[in-house]
Amino acid sequence: MPTDTATQTIAIRAPLADVLATIRDIESQPDWIPEILEAELLEIYEDDDLPATAEFKASATVGTDEYTLSYEHADDGMSWTMLKGRLQTGQEGRYTLTALAPDETSVTYELTIHHNMPLPGFIRNRVIKGLVDSTLTGLKNHLES
Repeated sequence: MPTDTATQTIAIRAPLADVLATIRDIESQPDWIPEILEAELLEIYEDDDLPATAEFKASATVGTDEYTLSYEHADDGMSWTMLKGRLQTGQEGRYTLTALAPDETSVTYELTIHHNMPLPGFIRNRVIKGLVDSTLTGLKNHLES
C-alpha cells in the first residue's frame, strides 16, 4: 500500500493564539484550504470544547474523497488520524506552532497519506507536496489578510 509524506514550514504574521484558533476551527477550513469542499465537526471534547472528530469532503487528483478524522490537541498545535475514508486507507497529520515574535508564528505541517491509488511515485509526491503547500499558503493568506 503506497504511503506518501510531506512536511513544510512557513512563517505567518499572526500571534500563535490566533493561528491555533484558526486551525482548530474545523468548519472554517473550506475558507482557507482550497482542496476542502466541506468540513463538519461531529464531536468536541467535553472538558475543553476542542474538536474531537470531524468529517470532510475534499477534491483529490482522482476524484472527490470523503473521510473522518480524530483529533488530539497540544499547547503548540494539533494532530489527527483518520478513522475512515473512501479513497484513502489512512492519514496522519500534525500542525506544530512556534512563536517567533509576539505577532509572528512558525507553522510546520506534516502530512502522511496511505492509499491504494495506482499512480507513479513522482506524481504522488508532487500531489502531497502540493496539498501541504496550498494548505499553508491558504492559512497564511487567511490570517494575514
